[in-house]
Amino acid sequence: MRELDHLIDTDDPGIRLVRDWASAKGANASSILPPDQALRGQTLLRLQVTTRSILGALVHDTGGILIQGGRLRLLGSSTARSLLACNEAAGGMRTGAPDDFVIVADDILGGLFALNGGRFGSDSLGNVFYLAADQLAWTNLDVGYSDFVAWCLTGDLGSLYERFTALEVFKLPPPPLGKVYSFYPFLWTREATERPPDARLIDADEGVRLRLEMAGFEAG
Repeated sequence: MRELDHLIDTDDPGIRLVRDWASAKGANASSILPPDQALRGQTLLRLQVTTRSILGALVHDTGGILIQGGRLRLLGSSTARSLLACNEAAGGMRTGAPDDFVIVADDILGGLFALNGGRFGSDSLGNVFYLAADQLAWTNLDVGYSDFVAWCLTGDLGSLYERFTALEVFKLPPPPLGKVYSFYPFLWTREATERPPDARLIDADEGVRLRLEMAGFEAG
């Protein structure tokens, strides 16, 4: 296991590239949150990645990134909500052993994005998978984490969210990083297509745990 000073790259840190993507012409509106000093070190040690990597840069040098006002949230090391706490709530990242998946992002509707460490099969190791708010099956996005972050910051998010724009909550200012909407009827049911579902805010990490359970996919 590598110590923290061996994981911090001061010569070519990945955060420079992240900031370039975020400030590129035509990039999606985003806010880079400040990291918590203690959490960022703990998370880097648990993941055993360097800050030259984009994942290392996100967890060490940001408290997460809010995209489109916070509708999509890339997890980092904020005291309000962190990648470490989110995965611990779901049963992962507790022992220091390699995890077979890591939740790396979510959206306000309950959609989840996970990095495949083996749970989704060996052929797609390192790819990001998406559990949409209206689905119970994961979709391989066929990109690694770095390309996923670049797409979140600069790509067309309409392909993911166009079908949700009729939801009333999609028209409201996004909730805080630590909250997510829970719907009833659930968005993947036929009933949700027949009448507008009721929505309430719940703790975001609890929302992650519930989504994983409902999809029959628990960590740990």
